[in-house]
Amino acid sequence: MCGEVTDNPWLTISAADYEGHMGAAGVDQLAPLAAIFADVYARRRPARVAVLGCGTGTGLEAVDPTVTRRFVGVDLNPEYLALARTRHPSLADVATWICADVTTCAFAAASLDLIHAALLFEYVDPAALLPRIAGWLAPGGSVSIVLQLPGGDAAISETGFARLQTLSPLMRLVPPDTVTDLAARAGLVALAAQQVPLARGKSFWAATFGRPEK
Repeated sequence: MCGEVTDNPWLTISAADYEGHMGAAGVDQLAPLAAIFADVYARRRPARVAVLGCGTGTGLEAVDPTVTRRFVGVDLNPEYLALARTRHPSLADVATWICADVTTCAFAAASLDLIHAALLFEYVDPAALLPRIAGWLAPGGSVSIVLQLPGGDAAISETGFARLQTLSPLMRLVPPDTVTDLAARAGLVALAAQQVPLARGKSFWAATFGRPEK
């Protein structure tokens, strides 16, 4: 279903380093990310959901297998994906875990009710990926996008986990207006947006866009 990438810096960052950097002792972003996903999941209650760049499974406890009959978690790093699968055994009957680059994955047209992509567009081309995401959404489906906004101490903060700095050449902050414009061009309508304050003077922009019923 998906191609493989072997030279991406994300493959060199261990789960321990990633969670150390992102956790409460680092930039403290795991809890806000989990809360954002839990909120959009509760509002949409999707029967079919995909999380692109699911990492080690942060927030996936929000997925209710009595509501969701198909869950797909996609991540490039096999260690992250294995942890996500292990940590969420309640999803075993509904889950598919795909170890791949999200830019090469292919889902059937109109096959998903919710697609969640948090801190993903900073590392891929949104102009290429957003139209594909729009095509994967069923009528009435939604895409949830989380961006890191400019500000704070650094784009990738120093937290003692030096390996994370290898991502700096890849990371590009994406303006919310750019994503909003690309979404509109892909036939999606804006449903909600909010700014989420974070530690270290940083903030997220969390937005939801929908594919019209007709």
